[in-house]
Amino acid sequence: MWWALALLAIIATGVSLSLIPQEDFWWHMKIGEWIRANNSIPRTGLYSATRADAPMFYQSWGSEWLFAFFHDLGGLPLIALVRNLLLVATYGLLVWHTLRRTGMNGRATLVALLLAAAVAFDNWGVRPQTFSWLPFMLTFVIVSEVAVERWPRRALLALPLIEIVWVNLHGAFTLGPVLVGCAALGATLDRRRDHPEAPTYRTAQALWLALVGVVAAILVNPRGFGVITYVWSLLTDPSSQRLISEWVSPFNTLDNPVTQLFFLTLLIAVVMLVVVWQRLRSGDLLTFIAFTGLTLTGIRYQLWFGIVAGPIVAEALVRRGRLKLIKNTAQRGPWLGWVTLALALLAVLVQPPMRSLVRFPAFLRGAEGPLPNAELAVAATPVQAVDYLLQNPPPARLFHEMRYSSYLIWRAGERLPVFVDTRVELYPIEMWFEYKCIVAGRDWEPLLAKYAMTTVLADRTFEKELISALQQSGVWRERYSDKRTMIFERDPSAPPPAAGPATCPAEQAAKEEL
Repeated sequence: MWWALALLAIIATGVSLSLIPQEDFWWHMKIGEWIRANNSIPRTGLYSATRADAPMFYQSWGSEWLFAFFHDLGGLPLIALVRNLLLVATYGLLVWHTLRRTGMNGRATLVALLLAAAVAFDNWGVRPQTFSWLPFMLTFVIVSEVAVERWPRRALLALPLIEIVWVNLHGAFTLGPVLVGCAALGATLDRRRDHPEAPTYRTAQALWLALVGVVAAILVNPRGFGVITYVWSLLTDPSSQRLISEWVSPFNTLDNPVTQLFFLTLLIAVVMLVVVWQRLRSGDLLTFIAFTGLTLTGIRYQLWFGIVAGPIVAEALVRRGRLKLIKNTAQRGPWLGWVTLALALLAVLVQPPMRSLVRFPAFLRGAEGPLPNAELAVAATPVQAVDYLLQNPPPARLFHEMRYSSYLIWRAGERLPVFVDTRVELYPIEMWFEYKCIVAGRDWEPLLAKYAMTTVLADRTFEKELISALQQSGVWRERYSDKRTMIFERDPSAPPPAAGPATCPAEQAAKEEL
């Protein structure tokens, strides 16, 4: 058990060192501030210069409200601390549940936690999904414990309540019925095939009733059945599905080290389960198959796959019984306990309240500029550049790198509305093609003129071609520069760009991710 606890402490330290990403946090907090100020949920594309009146479904309104609340209460340090605590609670519950599954086998539990973390570490950023971790883990634990009758059936009464909270926090609420449905169907199948661990008829019946309750609980949200329509529209939205990397199949990102690690983990898990599949409960097999299938359609599901696959594979290893690595051995000396304690202490020392007291190496340092606790945000956050724009407002619309849009919305949404932003589904795919053409320095002048944009907030890393084109144009002047960001402004006395044939067809732009 100490090995698993030591790894949990390492995970706690690692997530505490990770910084707040810019893409999917700031704009959510801004919407949360709007919700708190207006006591209602917006329905349009607030803070967009091009789609302000377009309909927008803010399904994660609960997470947005919480971000704004925690920020008012304790700023970025409290938000980061809440993320860290939720992750530790989620994986701590995974460790506890796996120990119960494996008869307190610490090494098998270590394998479970290692598997779960290996495929998910790049999904630990601060975003609405953060508030999905614990509801998902709780749902999985409850149905797993009840299905083997370690917990009484009345524990299932918590599932609809969890789903009510979940549906107002994040779109992963759709996975709740999947977990309960797999457990219910698995219990029924185990009774049919006379599995030695098949639950009683009343337990199987209770699981089916719980599924009905969970599905009904989905409707307890401000838009009722509309949340189902929204999820379907998001899953079929061409802008999101074609252009956002986390929505694409891992088969399309085989050059990504995280994807390669996932397939390696999946291969190991499948081999382990094939050996003992007849001994496993049907519910576990169905859950593993369901989440494997989901993950093969989109890499954003890797986190959930790891959480369910870890305990299932660990139990399979123990059932196999002949793997020496997993057999319980004599208790180690006290050194492992002391190492675990030291790692836990390290995890405490790197928490946000103490982070400002420690000087980290350059690659672990965050942003700089006029933002309280800026060091907790990734270095790419355009804190200083946006502050310059607020002090020197552009004369017309602003073009900006998409990743900058989230912080722009939070810091200056009312004064500097965005061209496009990470609410990808808000914008038609044609606009995204135009955006990518501009970034690539193709047809950029007529496209900027089309949207009356005379100021460009460019990223040195992701917009090298555009920066080069601006510098060579002769009519765009550099107004600001730092180690990550540049701001250009068009000479107002320069003639409008000449119209010419298109050199950036949509078909070419469609081949690239945002």
